[in-house]
Amino acid sequence: MERKKAPEKLKWDLKHIYQSIDELLVDFKKLEQNIEKYANFKGKLGKKDEILSYFYFNSEFECMLEKVNSYIMLSHDIDTKNNVFHELNEKLNILLANLSAKTAFIAPELASLSDEYFQQLLLDDTFRDYEYEIKSILDNRKFVLSEKEETALSIITKFANGFSEVYESLTQSDFKFKPVIVDGKMEILTQSTYSKFIESKDALVRKQAYNNLYEVFNQFSKTIAFNYINFAKMVSSDLELRGQKSVFDAMFYSKHIPEELFEKLVLNVNKHLELEQKYFQLIKSSLKLDNFGFQDIYQTLATNYDEKWSIEEQKEIVFNALSLLGTDYQNNLKTAFDNNWIDFCADIDKKSGGYMLGVYKVHPYILLNDNGGYDSLSTLAHELGHALHTYYSDKSQPYAKHSYETFIAEIASTVNEILLNKYLYKNAKSRNEKLFYVSHYLQTFKGTVFRQVMFAEFEHYVYKKVEHNEALSPDLIDSKYDELLKNHFGDIVPVDNNIIHEWTRIPHFYTPYYVYQYATSFISAVYIANKIIENDIDMIANYKNMLKSGCDGYPLDILKKANIDLMNDSIYEYVFNDFDDALKLAEELIKSN
Repeated sequence: MERKKAPEKLKWDLKHIYQSIDELLVDFKKLEQNIEKYANFKGKLGKKDEILSYFYFNSEFECMLEKVNSYIMLSHDIDTKNNVFHELNEKLNILLANLSAKTAFIAPELASLSDEYFQQLLLDDTFRDYEYEIKSILDNRKFVLSEKEETALSIITKFANGFSEVYESLTQSDFKFKPVIVDGKMEILTQSTYSKFIESKDALVRKQAYNNLYEVFNQFSKTIAFNYINFAKMVSSDLELRGQKSVFDAMFYSKHIPEELFEKLVLNVNKHLELEQKYFQLIKSSLKLDNFGFQDIYQTLATNYDEKWSIEEQKEIVFNALSLLGTDYQNNLKTAFDNNWIDFCADIDKKSGGYMLGVYKVHPYILLNDNGGYDSLSTLAHELGHALHTYYSDKSQPYAKHSYETFIAEIASTVNEILLNKYLYKNAKSRNEKLFYVSHYLQTFKGTVFRQVMFAEFEHYVYKKVEHNEALSPDLIDSKYDELLKNHFGDIVPVDNNIIHEWTRIPHFYTPYYVYQYATSFISAVYIANKIIENDIDMIANYKNMLKSGCDGYPLDILKKANIDLMNDSIYEYVFNDFDDALKLAEELIKSN
């Protein structure tokens, strides 16, 4: 269904944020004026009452900023050709740059206070709402530089996005790929359409898409490599100045996530690589692919299963699949469906894909582009996971603590996906339908755990080279990627001259250690979802408490509310056993054909 033809109940209602653009502009003007008020705190942040006033003022400012930004973004994304919201977004970027400059004094001024002073604040109940923020300042204070140095670095940081912008412009705009011939007709190959071709049941279509895509990436691999190497150097450039020991430390020190956890994850994944290789062997043998290559690894084990559901049917399926989470969770799902949280339908000028955006004191918003297939059904469950996590957190926490860390951000969404997948498997009516769902689970597990950890090992290698002032070159990083590929794929999939440049296709490398957090979130979600399916009453209650926590605690402490300790090998054993069980199910279903 096209958005313009859809009933209002299938569209989000932005009037829940602002009744009109005029109302938005009133708050926008207030933000511009209030930026100047930050100067009133300069030189005064050594006094307890002034610090409390600053925290309160800053929370109010950021809450209003979130509303303004959300309304502009959501309005733009349902009508991307509307210049009004494009211009407002440009104005907002100018406001944010001004905010950064006007508040550069704050971190150095707070960092000059003693540890004892911060400990006193933490013991004072009037600062309870700002506890996580204070602890973050306390953790980071030793890395904060002088006001002049921080101002200089903030100016330099403005250009940090240049590396990812060059990469995005090159790969999304400049790259032109040869078309793919499908049933005698030429079809356009882009980064977006590549997945459609690579999942085709026609081996010739897959081979064309694979070769045509990598022909261009191979041609520009050295340019992308030098861009990425220099990005890594830029990210590492202020480590020595700030006294930080690594990029990992810079990303996670204040969140109390040790580098040992990264090493624990890599160790446990590498210990179970035979399961990944067993999965690829199953694809190769079951589909009788003699010349099995990287163009074939995205094949599903099921054949020609393409169920379609109406939006109302999808809502009912998700509602039933998530019933294990209890009445309260279901009531909130009903609120999301009935109160215009979700914009379901595609439109020519609507942003593609799907996402969730929370608006504090309002509610979460979900953008979808429904096509009726399993991917849309799964995306609905996924984004509702984000939405309910945000909703519980916003209802339970003050603004200063409502926003949960990226490290745990993908857990609730993935729990919902897994509960949906296993519900559909349980209620499937045919062997092929069951095989479709178990195959999808295996593919998602492989892509989110094995694959993302391989990516994380790769970027970790690059950062370690830079941190130790060791030489890096395109050939060196290609060689490392080649080594990782052979480690993961063994003798099942031969490494060719295309796939060693696969890393050049991964935009997430321009956000340090982002991919690593996908894997930890998925592993946590598998453990939680399966315990819920096993009717572990304690897990259901503990999981709800985790969802309500926001950032009222460090990420690993919040995870422990759901009985998850990612430093404990037993968590990984449980999760990889689940993957192994799914493999065995797939094998049995294939044999029963």
